[in-house]
Amino acid sequence: MKIVRKICLTTQRLAHWLIIALSSTLIVCCVFLDSVDQASSVQAGEVFEATLTAHVNAAQERSNVRFVIGILLPRSWRAAANTKMTYTSDFGSGELVQIPSSVRAPNSGNNLAWSPALMNKFGIGPNLIDDMEWVVFWTREQYNIVNGDQVEIDAKISIRTGEQNMRFKVGYFVGSSEDGLNDFLGGPGALYKSMFSSCFEVTDGEGDIIDFCNPPQTFLTPFRSSDNDILTLTFDREILPGPLGDDIFLCATAELADGTFKEVCQQDAHSRLTLLTGTRGRFEITFWPRQHFALTAGESIIRLTYYFTDASGAIKVGYANSPDEPFTHTFRCD
Repeated sequence: MKIVRKICLTTQRLAHWLIIALSSTLIVCCVFLDSVDQASSVQAGEVFEATLTAHVNAAQERSNVRFVIGILLPRSWRAAANTKMTYTSDFGSGELVQIPSSVRAPNSGNNLAWSPALMNKFGIGPNLIDDMEWVVFWTREQYNIVNGDQVEIDAKISIRTGEQNMRFKVGYFVGSSEDGLNDFLGGPGALYKSMFSSCFEVTDGEGDIIDFCNPPQTFLTPFRSSDNDILTLTFDREILPGPLGDDIFLCATAELADGTFKEVCQQDAHSRLTLLTGTRGRFEITFWPRQHFALTAGESIIRLTYYFTDASGAIKVGYANSPDEPFTHTFRCD
């Protein structure tokens, strides 16, 4: 038993010194995302501004390194073409520019470009609608990092917003061109950092509010679609409990491009929703809008308004369980 214990203690010491050795060999710098200062809302079409503060504690010399900032935003903002970033730091000041798509993010697993690498790593964060993208920038200048450097960075971010009313949580990433998504000793985060804001709102814009922040009572997938796509409409009865039981039917009106309307509001198999297996109150219906509304060759749908009803049609549920305010969906395939 004593021999075994001695071997175990020796192994523990060896592992301890191995970790220290690896640490001194592999850690280049620790990156810290200290704060992000942004407004809680902005008017559609105006400029969204944020100030990001970060710092780096260098533990090894490196040459020709760029500081990297990524931002998660709705696709409709087209942020890659509408973003300006500048920075001031202890090692220099200047502009951040978009990283070319041909550049691969180090340690990204599948040798991905920076934007898909961040999406693969962080997804859309706490947002609930998968219609977002990471746009990634780095300093135009390259810098030499000296062992022991403690570098502070302040970045000013300005982005022209889209025109759509929406709520979402902005994602932020900071890292370096050398280390990328290196999860030191299993990480994550010594060599990069990420964070997400509270719910941010775009107001006074176009169309229905697209809410990425809060669980929706109902949603259509794919989110970007036309009336010629096969759509799945989901209704979650548990989000806001109401008067409907398990027999739920779709009652929908299509607004056509020529200004006319077509309604399908029948309590039959054609319009019935199905309870999803393993859920208490999530129902869905899959349909082809052109067939559902019997469109002719020259007709097209620009917008849907809809309710859910019981088997009799007497109980009707719309937005926030209101019988008077329908749910809405505007087709957008851009």
